[in-house]
Amino acid sequence: VVILLGASCFIVYEAVERFQHPQSVLGKIVIWLACVGIVGNGFSAILLHRGSGHNLNVRGAFLHMMGDFLTSVAVLVSGIVLLFRPWYWLDPLLSLVIVVFILKNCWSILKEATGILMNATPKGMDIQEIRDCLESMPGVCGVHYLHAWNVSSASIAFSCHIQVEDQLVSNTEALAHTIRHELHERFDIDHPILQFETVQCGNGGVLCEILGGDALHGQ
Repeated sequence: VVILLGASCFIVYEAVERFQHPQSVLGKIVIWLACVGIVGNGFSAILLHRGSGHNLNVRGAFLHMMGDFLTSVAVLVSGIVLLFRPWYWLDPLLSLVIVVFILKNCWSILKEATGILMNATPKGMDIQEIRDCLESMPGVCGVHYLHAWNVSSASIAFSCHIQVEDQLVSNTEALAHTIRHELHERFDIDHPILQFETVQCGNGGVLCEILGGDALHGQ
């Protein structure tokens, strides 16, 4: 993102310079160079697009390639126009349009990255829906202290306290497996952390600590 922002600033600076001091451009040379850039950057963008939806690093690289690809397209359009019209202002104008595209996508990446760093609830995830799902399962008496967050752009962690009838912790293994499976299949949660408590623990206060509530970590 930093590189993209730096590149955007440089493009804006050069565009302003071109507006103030227009320079003649050889249309044919520009067209050939633009075609080479379109092929190279376009191919790279296609390869990176496959993983750009689930990984912020790949998405950043993809946007970098898309920025270069669009720059080449803008240069091609400018070169073709310059063959027929001396519109030297067109090149810096198209450059500014590309900067708007880059900055818009940089903002999207920064928002998602900030949410991950702040352990914010993943976008589109409804904690109440998860609570209702867990409380509807046989053997679950109650659920509290629910929290979901992104470990990375492709991994979601979730923790909660689950109340069950008084029993050995080892007897909750089957229920834990069912819950982990449901969380993964229905909510794409791949790192659940489950703490089982007996009903007499209430909401997991000091009494629960004295009674020795144990935690089971989903693998």
